[in-house]
Amino acid sequence: MSFTWKSTAEDVANAYGIDLKGKVAIVTGSNSGIGLETSRVLAMYHAKVIIPCRTIAKAEGAIEEIKKTVPNADLIAMQLDLGDLSSVRAFAQAYLDLNLPLHLLINNAGIMGCPKSYTKDGFEAQFGVNHLGHFLLTSLLSDRLKASAPSRVVIISATGAKFWCPASGIDFDDLQAEKSYQSFKRYGQSKLANILHAKELQRRFDAEGADVKVTALHPGVIQTGLQQSMGIRGMIDMICATRYLREALFGDTSHLKNIPQGASTSIYCALSPDVIKGEFYCDNAPNVSGLHERASDEDMAKRLWQTSEKMVGLA
Repeated sequence: MSFTWKSTAEDVANAYGIDLKGKVAIVTGSNSGIGLETSRVLAMYHAKVIIPCRTIAKAEGAIEEIKKTVPNADLIAMQLDLGDLSSVRAFAQAYLDLNLPLHLLINNAGIMGCPKSYTKDGFEAQFGVNHLGHFLLTSLLSDRLKASAPSRVVIISATGAKFWCPASGIDFDDLQAEKSYQSFKRYGQSKLANILHAKELQRRFDAEGADVKVTALHPGVIQTGLQQSMGIRGMIDMICATRYLREALFGDTSHLKNIPQGASTSIYCALSPDVIKGEFYCDNAPNVSGLHERASDEDMAKRLWQTSEKMVGLA
């Protein structure tokens, strides 16, 4: 089945017409932007969707918004702060205590191009929230994903990894940005970490014989709340960083997506029977050209996994 960058999340879901009754999904960052739209479309097709947000009030606000168009949506508000590992652990345990299966884990939440800051646990914020928080969450829920198979993990990354992360890849000697900090290089590194995590996670599931598909994706250039984390310097860095973004924002606007279009690849990776495990997707199709040159580096992925385990206290 063929889709384009113009396809919306509803277009993709309608094309497959899959009834998700009995299926359970977690969508991080589901209170706004493409996370909210992803949750709404999954709920349209009768999935039970967990709405985890930094506060219960935000989660309840998202539920109220979704029910405007999906009145019978089956939604559960929960608290999750990806910048606080104790919150990640508490959320994972609270979810496991619900005794629900888990068929879809969509790691959507993130921050971008923010001024230098640190998480509650002392990690550089973009690496901490975009990668480490999701790494711990996925690790704590992996057994439930395997027990609920066939299941999927969808990790929202970005082609920003290719444009902003240095060719050398993950800077293991300065993960805490103590030596230098450039907001979009750090963002690019966190997005490369997302891709490496997806590929290593798939290899590990395969080695165990688990029927779990893992994909990473670039949703496109979208005007969402993600940009709110940037300072003025961050916005300037983003605009000046690459010809790709300059054209998308100011010249060729044909690929500047709205939110329903931006959520389409998340829905595609969640629902399509044609999804290839371990692949990187963009515009509802596999995309190799958007990958960082170290994205398939198995040694780097393994080192990142081992380093991440130590950082979040799993080792």
